[in-house]
Amino acid sequence: MSKHDKLIQRIFKGSKDITPDEAIKKKKKKKKPNRSSVTIVITQNPVKPYMLEKLQEALINEGYQNE
Repeated sequence: MSKHDKLIQRIFKGSKDITPDEAIKKKKKKKKPNRSSVTIVITQNPVKPYMLEKLQEALINEGYQNE
């Protein structure tokens, strides 16, 4: 399993140690036109639970599944 896949799993599990840098890397990797965007506030480390939910929603919209 790649680092990318492990990060996706951690995001969907609601891991409380997701850093803003990890969230940004994930969003940059799958950025597509006409997709929802998520604003990550860099000073919040780790990413707040409500932001993690928004990131999960964006990933689902991009075709990822919560396994």
